[in-house]
Amino acid sequence: MPKIQIPVIGYQQGGRQMMVTAMSAPDLVSMVTKPKPWNPAATTEHGNRVRDQKHLDGIAHYLETVDKYVLGSVVLYLTSKEAEFKALDVPGVSGEHDAARIGVLSVDIGAKFDVGDGQHRIGAYDKTINDHDGDDDHPLIQRLKNSGQPMIIVIEDDPKGRAQDFADLQRNVKAPTASLGQSMDRRQPINRELSDLFDTIPLLTGRVEYAKDNPGKLSPNLLSFKTIRYVSGLLLVGNGYRSPATMDKAVNSRFEGDGAEAARGELREFWTALGELTRYADVVSGDVTVPELREATYLTSAGVLYAIAFAVYQAHGKHKVAIADAVRAVDIVSFDRTQKTADIENEDTVFAGTLISPKTGKLEAGRTAWEGAADVLLTKIVEVIGSDATVPAQHVVTDGQHRIAAYDAILKEETA
Repeated sequence: MPKIQIPVIGYQQGGRQMMVTAMSAPDLVSMVTKPKPWNPAATTEHGNRVRDQKHLDGIAHYLETVDKYVLGSVVLYLTSKEAEFKALDVPGVSGEHDAARIGVLSVDIGAKFDVGDGQHRIGAYDKTINDHDGDDDHPLIQRLKNSGQPMIIVIEDDPKGRAQDFADLQRNVKAPTASLGQSMDRRQPINRELSDLFDTIPLLTGRVEYAKDNPGKLSPNLLSFKTIRYVSGLLLVGNGYRSPATMDKAVNSRFEGDGAEAARGELREFWTALGELTRYADVVSGDVTVPELREATYLTSAGVLYAIAFAVYQAHGKHKVAIADAVRAVDIVSFDRTQKTADIENEDTVFAGTLISPKTGKLEAGRTAWEGAADVLLTKIVEVIGSDATVPAQHVVTDGQHRIAAYDAILKEETA
């Protein structure tokens, strides 16, 4: 039977013959069989998970809009009857005792690869090619033809073994945290803007957590990149978006065209003013450590920051209050943790019934909780400054609060 000869690097893993190589997207798509849904009762095919069209479309959009794209290897299967690996003796290269051997994979003409991992990547290639059907001269199609998709090819006859591989691959791959992934993704304007902003904001300089989405109890980092990013998004566009993708689009659009500098100014104004609030200012001055702030207050809780940002967004948009003034007004609120574990009331914390459970005193999670807390904070802001007023700068102590408190104590003793 006629064969197709594919140059590969062969190796053994888990007692099976595996190979790595690459193909152009059009060639790969033509040689892959369409995955069937996973059915544990089937004995002749391993199947795959149900295709997620939104995920597939997202990869296709990525291919269409990013010139320097990168996609990881797909895992494909052939049977021992369909394919055979033969090592080649290349002078000066490799040897029979090396893990990797340069060779040739001989595949029966008409044989199709079975997709083990990567059906959405291959489906995205297929969609992109079909969307430009007949236009071989299109720059995108030319780019795909001139690019290689890395492949891991496994000789495996047992369908259940192929399914087990998929489960093992998912188990052994650790996805990056949202904070790490977002901070590395500089294609999104908001990520670039925040990274550039950190060096100029005293509250955030050296206090951003990238590796985790939630800093630990004793962490010297104040907030994670993920939290800072979402807080910034609420400040810029509010909470009218029900999916992360649509909110990302709205936030990133704020940095397009003539409005980009205004958006940058809003971020600088908010985070600078936030660092001037009494409890945060203690951290900036070095009087209080981040773990001490975390233990004493709710100010390192993501929900509280969401509430502050959304309240400021509404104060700025609905009541025409300057962002810095709205933030300063929040300083009248006590963010101290209540020590009670039951029967929590407003006298214990302004967040009772919203972010704080009245029954347990613990922080509540979810959108409803921080939106309710934002309403409470907005009311406080309006009470302090009204719809048209501003907060005099002297109402806010940015440095030296302990000295002022000492003077106050002396004056009280003199007048007693």
